Amino acid sequence: MEYFLIVLSTVLFGGQFIALNAYQDSNGKSIRSVLLFCSVYAFTGAFIFLALNKFYIGFSIYTLLLSLLASSIQMILQFAGLKALSLGRVEIYSLFNVAGGMSVAYIFGITYFHEEIKFYHIIGLVLILICLLIPVIFEKKDNKKVSWLFFLLCVLVFLSNGFFGTVNKIHIVSNNGLSIREYMFYMYAWMFILSSVSSIFLYLFSKKKKEVSLYRIKPMLFALSYGLLNGFGMFMQYMYADKVPASILFPLSNAGCIIFSLIIGCLAYRKKPKLQDIIQLVIALGGMSLFFF
Repeated sequence: MEYFLIVLSTVLFGGQFIALNAYQDSNGKSIRSVLLFCSVYAFTGAFIFLALNKFYIGFSIYTLLLSLLASSIQMILQFAGLKALSLGRVEIYSLFNVAGGMSVAYIFGITYFHEEIKFYHIIGLVLILICLLIPVIFEKKDNKKVSWLFFLLCVLVFLSNGFFGTVNKIHIVSNNGLSIREYMFYMYAWMFILSSVSSIFLYLFSKKKKEVSLYRIKPMLFALSYGLLNGFGMFMQYMYADKVPASILFPLSNAGCIIFSLIIGCLAYRKKPKLQDIIQLVIALGGMSLFFF
């Protein structure tokens, strides 16, 4: 059941990229637009976990602090990723993003949590990292010079994605705070507060009062859809996280995201899979399957 829910969560995570792209197409990619997006999806996520916990939320300083740390890391990830995508290739950004989510958490699993090192899990991890290199190899390079800032931001994305999952895992296995549902409520609530306050300050102190639509239904529905997919995906991924080692949970989750984002992307945009998509899918499936043993 634990592994089934983790894989099911990656189906939802794969679908959320479609909602994100649709939102950006309809409401732009400016900082104010991203803050609005974060506010809507964070509010949605907070409401999901509030409802899942029957509208009761306890209080714990430990949970408050770790959820604040996790939400801050997530905000850094959002903005570093946004800026990186404007400076360089999406394939390289994706490589750093997913690799960080797997490798940082894997290293923490075998060091901080003292989890068992299994040879076939290392092979699986290597295969997943190889599949991430496929788009970088196949896609034609442009003549545009990539700045050092792009790679600095990619490293920040690498670390942020890795430590986000690690902080969540630390809270879950520590047994010092509230339940996972209450922790996730606080995490999304902090994100809503941080993004909303940042949006207000940006508006007040910005010289150019650029408009971002607050009343158009279409982009708000896309942000709401992202929040629903992300919230229920987080619930499924972390519900049994205390029983699944971090060295298995995060590589398995990231491999599933690669696989289902490829499949859902092809179905949503009605595009024929390229050779690189098929190779990437096969290698990711091979790497993912090794974590079931």
